[in-house]
Amino acid sequence: MDPIRSMLLALATRAEEAWLRWHAGRAAVRARDQVPGRTEAFAHHVQANLCLLAAISAADLPTGFKIYDVSLSKDPHTAARQLRKIVVAYYPSGPIETEQEAARLAYKAAYAESITDQEQRYVDLFAALPAARRDKIIELVEDRARYPRER
Repeated sequence: MDPIRSMLLALATRAEEAWLRWHAGRAAVRARDQVPGRTEAFAHHVQANLCLLAAISAADLPTGFKIYDVSLSKDPHTAARQLRKIVVAYYPSGPIETEQEAARLAYKAAYAESITDQEQRYVDLFAALPAARRDKIIELVEDRARYPRER
């Protein structure tokens, strides 16, 4: 395998592993009925994706560039998505927290449910806000979830 292909696959694997590590941590925190915050795993996930995007952009892939019979897109974001689907990531720490597995599965099932019409209206309103306002609202929601008010 040529160096470009092996480098892109290695970076895609690291990006996917960082994503798994970040979501495993979030699921464990949620399973303990806590609100997840930004962690080192999140920062590593972002950095791994930025490295993958930079490598794809710097490689200046020719049209029709293939890895494992998948033609990569010229768009770096689409190519990164394609690469992350190709690789097999491995999360070495094993089960997140065995005693919290039922709560993790319940969270995963609730997360997978489609959103209601009312929730979709909230999404639309939220998406229309400037980024700074969205960040402030997210911060307030996470604080409220961490420290619920007495009714």
